[in-house]
Amino acid sequence: MKPLRRPAARAGALKRAGVLLAGLLLAGEASAACRLSLSQPLVDYGLLRSDGQSASQAVSMGKRTVRLNVVCPGATVIALRFDGTPANAEGYRFGRQDYFNLTLQHPLLDGKPVELAQLYNHAERGGALRPGQVLVVLAGGLPATGRTFSAQVQVDTWLSSAAIAVRDKTTLEGNGRFELVPGG
Repeated sequence: MKPLRRPAARAGALKRAGVLLAGLLLAGEASAACRLSLSQPLVDYGLLRSDGQSASQAVSMGKRTVRLNVVCPGATVIALRFDGTPANAEGYRFGRQDYFNLTLQHPLLDGKPVELAQLYNHAERGGALRPGQVLVVLAGGLPATGRTFSAQVQVDTWLSSAAIAVRDKTTLEGNGRFELVPGG
């Protein structure tokens, strides 16, 4: 995955922020033949204008959505992780102090709605893709096999008051990649 970028200018000037996601597939027994892709590898937050005031809390840059697709030649268990630098237990590093969270929504396996759960704890359902965790596709409460998987990836990026109050042009970056976990 390529960097999340944010050039910022002097207080009161324009700032630019973006999250760059690139789906890269790790070589592995079950994943070697599967293809993983994103509809848009760059999430661009556009130009930002600082009002010169610093916020006391983190500020959301808003939520952006891209589409994640996995295509395999044969039926396989789909299990995914995001390999990025952790910022905390919930999200990934964006710049020095900032972070972004990833959530998979509306998952489909071979065109049918499915559930997502933590690989080693199927009781923990949901699409939050946290550092160090793997999501597996479930149907009827069990890991499901299929040839195609798709989901919307919601990217929610947060900036600290220090990132907002910069005076000179600044670039913030974060990176990582989606990986298909063999044998899910």
